[in-house]
This record gives sequence, C-alpha cells and structure tokens, in this order.
Amino acid sequence: MKDEVLEFGEKILQANKRSMEDNVLDIDNLDQEIYRIFSIKRFIQLMCSKELVLVNPSKWDDPFENFFLQANAIDSNGQIVSLEELANSWYGQCWTCNKESDALWRIYSPKKDGIRVSTTIRKLFSSVWNEEDGFSSLKYFIGKVSYHSRCSIESFMGDTSFWSIATGGQNNGFAKLLCIKRPEFSHENEVRILINDVEENKIGENGCYSIKPFDYTKVFNDICLDPRLDKNCYMKIKDKFISMGCSMPITQSELYKVSFKSIRLE
Repeated sequence: MKDEVLEFGEKILQANKRSMEDNVLDIDNLDQEIYRIFSIKRFIQLMCSKELVLVNPSKWDDPFENFFLQANAIDSNGQIVSLEELANSWYGQCWTCNKESDALWRIYSPKKDGIRVSTTIRKLFSSVWNEEDGFSSLKYFIGKVSYHSRCSIESFMGDTSFWSIATGGQNNGFAKLLCIKRPEFSHENEVRILINDVEENKIGENGCYSIKPFDYTKVFNDICLDPRLDKNCYMKIKDKFISMGCSMPITQSELYKVSFKSIRLE
C-alpha cells in the first residue's frame, strides 16, 4: 500500500510539471478568435463581480453532455459504483469559433438582449490557468468540441472502461469526453473551457465555479450587441456600459441591416 501511495504521489508531481499548452485539447491555433453570447443581465453581473462563472455540465440542455460520467460503473464483483461525485466536480463554459449566425443569436439571445464578446483561445485560457496552483495540470483544460453520432457514442460506452480513461493519473481523458457532442449541434462549432474541482476544499458550489478576480477588460476584445435591438435601446445599453467603465469597442451586429438599392422600371 505504501508503494502505491508513493507511486500516486510521483504521478501528481510529474503532472504538475506540465505546461498550459499540455492541457490544450485538439486545438492547433491558440490565437484563433472565439466568441460567446451573454444576456445583458449576466454580462453586467460579470462586470460588477469580476467573476467568470462556469457551470456543471448537468445544467447544459443536451442529455448527452457528460455522457460518460452520468453512467454507473460496475466493478469486478458486479457491484454498481456511482460516478456522481466525480461528475459533479467538473465545470465548463461554451464558446464558438463562429463570429456570427442567425441560429446563435436566436438560441443564446432568445429575449433579443444578447451581448457577444470576442477573445482568443490563448487569452481566455491564460486568464483561467493558474501557474501557482499545484493542481493546475489536473484542473484546467480547453478543448475543441468534436461531433459524433449517437450510435458511435453508445458503441464507445460499451467498449470503454473507467480505468482506461483514468490511466496515467491525468484528467485529459475525462476532459476530452466533455468535448464530445452529437452532429445535430455541429453548427455551434464549439470550444470549451473546463475545470475539474479536484482539491479537498471545493471551490464550486450549487453547480457553479467562479474564476476570480477576472479582468474582462484584459480578456475580451470587444462587445457586439444583438442585431434585433432598436437604435434607442442599443444606445442606452452602450451608454450604460461606458458609464460602468467599459472602454473596449461597443458595436451592434449588422446581421439584419440591409440597404436596398433602387431598381429601374425599364
């Protein structure tokens, strides 16, 4: 038993030597721009609290999210082992590589009050990664979502064991599984920031994990408001943000703005 403890401790020490780039999953260009739509209410909360909030995947709409850890494991004696505690320790936030689409505005801004912010993968992950955290290599991940059919997901579940994912003492395997969705969601073209709350004194509570302090002015490049806002509403929101100390560029999406040219009768 003592040898096993020493071996596990050595794995932790080796894990802590990993760099931020080692926890970037299936992403080639860290300087690629990514985008996220917040509601005005949520964005004002972020500005005031200086906190970036990630949520447990159980709060995401798709029942296939976190499909691996939602399942029960069966040990060698045929006993069912719940993975609930491990599943509850993961948190994520979804971003997209798509600058704009009608679907994204309608899905993530149903009240026509959305705020789209932009950043890069590097800037976002650097704001989350904590070099002074001794557990950083086990906690912080960012990954590109891949899209797989329901059939292939179910087949994977039947052929894979818990320990085959956990081998090596790293969390990369679990993080990658949180970057799998079905093809029906491929229009979202997602990138996900992920955190595993591995420490004894948990930071996350009520299904949320707050990263603080979070200086949005250093992470976000600009703000773009919902294209369906009327001009007066747009100006009021813009003025409010400026009064709150927001100095980054603030614009409104022109997705639905058109200018028709006159046509000849003859």
